[in-house]
Amino acid sequence: FAGSRELPSSASFDLSSSSSAILLNQGLALCVIVVYLGFLLFGSFRLYAAWSTTRRIKQTAESIVTSEAIAKIIEKCKKVIGTRRIEILCSSSVPVPVTMGIFKPVIILPEQLLLEGDENLLTSAIAHEAIHVARRDYLLNLFYELIYLLFSFHPGAALIRRRIKQTRELSCDELVARRVLEPEIYARSLVTLASSAPR
Repeated sequence: FAGSRELPSSASFDLSSSSSAILLNQGLALCVIVVYLGFLLFGSFRLYAAWSTTRRIKQTAESIVTSEAIAKIIEKCKKVIGTRRIEILCSSSVPVPVTMGIFKPVIILPEQLLLEGDENLLTSAIAHEAIHVARRDYLLNLFYELIYLLFSFHPGAALIRRRIKQTRELSCDELVARRVLEPEIYARSLVTLASSAPR
């Protein structure tokens, strides 16, 4: 326009100076990568060890001797919870009931639990684990563990992982108390089962 003046050279801007890129020292970047790979390696080893333990437990588990009382408990739990494809085994190497398997889910009960013959205790254990099967918690837990592996370096990841486990167990407990057993009976059974669980 007429009468306009050019900006002085001192008012020109250097676009390169306004870049938000963060430059890391090459040695520091290498150190960060090595530490992250260390977390991945440790987490992978932990997952492999858990998988090996799970496989060993399943291979050594045996079929249960099904009495009339136990058969009734199993059928009741399957009917109420709405799942049919469950195999129930027993093992002396597990202190508490466990569930494993994606396509062929298996509930493994402690041998001692079957020997005691407490019907309420057996119903609590089988119903709780059957709900894990119905919710597909074994598959979901595997997915969560793989995600956790990528972010295990962050303290918040461990907190979220712990909260997911707690919520999963509380959800199963709530469903058992609502559908299968009276809350008071189930609460007493939980205390008994927890007393035999490893710290």
